[in-house]
Amino acid sequence: MIILYKTLDRALSVKRPHDAPATHKFSQWLAGNLPDGICAEFDQCGNMHVDTRASTANRTLFVAHVDTVHRKSGKNRIKKTRTHWHADGDVLGADDGAGCAMLMHLIHSGIAAYFIFTVGEEKGGIGATWLAKNNPDLLRQFDRAIAFDRRGIDSVITHQGWGRCCSDQFGQSLCDALGSFDQNLMHLNDDTGVYTDTAEFVDLIPECTNISIGYSNEHTVNESLNILYFEMLAGAAANVNWDSLPVARDPLKPDFDDWQRYRSYSGSYYPTNYVDDDLTDYLSAALLDAQYGHTRDLVEIVAEYAFPDDPHLMMRHLNPRKLDYRIVDDLLADLASESISADDAMLLLADEMYDCL
Repeated sequence: MIILYKTLDRALSVKRPHDAPATHKFSQWLAGNLPDGICAEFDQCGNMHVDTRASTANRTLFVAHVDTVHRKSGKNRIKKTRTHWHADGDVLGADDGAGCAMLMHLIHSGIAAYFIFTVGEEKGGIGATWLAKNNPDLLRQFDRAIAFDRRGIDSVITHQGWGRCCSDQFGQSLCDALGSFDQNLMHLNDDTGVYTDTAEFVDLIPECTNISIGYSNEHTVNESLNILYFEMLAGAAANVNWDSLPVARDPLKPDFDDWQRYRSYSGSYYPTNYVDDDLTDYLSAALLDAQYGHTRDLVEIVAEYAFPDDPHLMMRHLNPRKLDYRIVDDLLADLASESISADDAMLLLADEMYDCL
């Protein structure tokens, strides 16, 4: 596991905003530390591609993003304990430096798959969006897309943002596969995912997921990485037979969960015959969920309100990671005191989360 910790040390010691020289340098470092005989290629957007497939039977894509949420480049000082790594006074950057380390570990472990280190995930999935638009034929070669960019120690994400991203069958099989290697790994299907790059591939790849990589309190100075879990996951991930995992979801067929907030396929996310009090109650409930990181309902109703002609399209431009959760608290209080209308709150939330990508 030498490359695992070598990459992790490198990733967490440098702050890497999107499109900064430090971020480009890190991508070049990754390319220069691949196993002998394996080369990296960069696309026009800056995503780094590594292909270790042995045959067309290898239909697994792994994804991690090279940028961090830091506003400025520079050195990042890391404090290490036996169980957790922390940054000294800044964001750690395990989102998604830990994911980059995991992909390098899998490459060096001889996993036959395709690997993409994307750019601009923290700016709304710039690299992944570019791939889905400009290279869909590449993405259609895969049955599953795996990201390591989820907080916690037990999630296999089945839903991201606006709907289902992988089948329950696939998710459960992956949970079982990880747990079969190490009984201390107890993953569960999790339908509370928000967004990572694999969300951009759901119309092209049947099974898209995001696995807990061990960080917590991401995007804050309190971020930490559970290093014990991280190492256990690395051992398990290198032993999973990824291409044997089932494929049950059809990306071309609408899933009920994608439309579960609709009263019918032609309905809307909240009742079309609402009165102001109904909308206030519905929005308040969604804001309460958002306080605990469950933002899917909030994104859905804001998209429906802001762009009723095509809410599904609007959802692709709403990035809940841009939402300052102090605003969530303030809006809840303002709605309760009736100092703001639900309509005005909707527009404010749309402005806060909007990302032109």
